[in-house]
This record gives sequence, structure tokens and C-alpha cells, in this order.
Amino acid sequence: MFFDKRIEEYQHPPSNVDDQSQSKLPFGEEEVNILFDSDEHDKNPSVKPFSNKPIESLVMPSLNSKKNIVKKNSVIYHDLERLYPDANISSINGFVIHRANLLGLNGVYQLFDWASDGDISVVDLKDILAEDEILNKIIQKLNDFIISDLNGEILQLSETRLLILPPSCKGMKGLEDEAFLN
Repeated sequence: MFFDKRIEEYQHPPSNVDDQSQSKLPFGEEEVNILFDSDEHDKNPSVKPFSNKPIESLVMPSLNSKKNIVKKNSVIYHDLERLYPDANISSINGFVIHRANLLGLNGVYQLFDWASDGDISVVDLKDILAEDEILNKIIQKLNDFIISDLNGEILQLSETRLLILPPSCKGMKGLEDEAFLN
């Protein structure tokens, strides 16, 4: 048997292993054999009938009908971004800069509102550059209102972006090579 061989190796180690470095088992071969023999006899134990009373009830917290009551807070929180998506921002200490991606003629009127409020707008025109007719109408409307009526400025930042400045802000040429230290 496999277990008999293993026990013999522990009790009679091979000659190349030092006897002093090996630990001795606290039981003998006979005791192990008795344990295995008793296991073979107990493999088919007789099943005793259930003698206790069946369970009448089971306590499960998930089945508890009593709910924890959440105290209501006297402070009412509002989602201000949802209530006021276009809230006015005080510009006492400087300018408000808006970013916009212009998709058509309808967005021009929002740019007019921002410029008349004294805000700066950075407008991306990449989505309408392929449509020459719409692009020309947008540029014409921006020129008429921003430059002619409002006395603001329109500067080209890149191939696809414009900077719309209100009358209270002026753009200067030649500053692209300057280093600004603040």
C-alpha cells in the first residue's frame, strides 16, 4: 500500500539522508494502519433517522418586514445646473470665455448674445467648413453684428477657429511671439 511505503520511509530513511536532520513521527506504523482499517469499516455507516423536531421558523434579516425609517433633512438640495443651465456669471473681475462648436445658422444668435453681454467666444467652425453657402452666411452675419453694430472684433485663431471679442476688449497684432510672465 502507498501509505505503508511512506511510513516505512519515515521510520527507515534511505542511507543518503542524515538521521539527525530527519524529524521522527509521533506515531508508529501500527497506529496508522489501525486508523485506515477503521476508516474502511466506517465507509458504510448506518443512517440514523431524524429524531429532532423540524424547524418551525427561521430568522432572516432580508425577510424582516420592519423597514428602517430614513430621517428627512430640513435642508432641501437643488440641482442648480439642471434648474439654471444658462446661469448668469458675474464678470466683475474679468471676462467670461465661452467655447462653441458652430453647427449651423441657429448658433450665431447665441454668439450675438454672448458678445452683447461683454463675453469672449472661441468658436470652432470645423463642422461647417465644407458647406460654403452656410459658412458665408454665418461670416456675413457675424461681420454685420459684431463689427458693424457692436464695434467688437473677430480674429482668426486657426484654420477652423474664430475669436469673437466684445467692444470692451481689443485684440493686438504681433503678440504671438511675446512671452507673458504673470
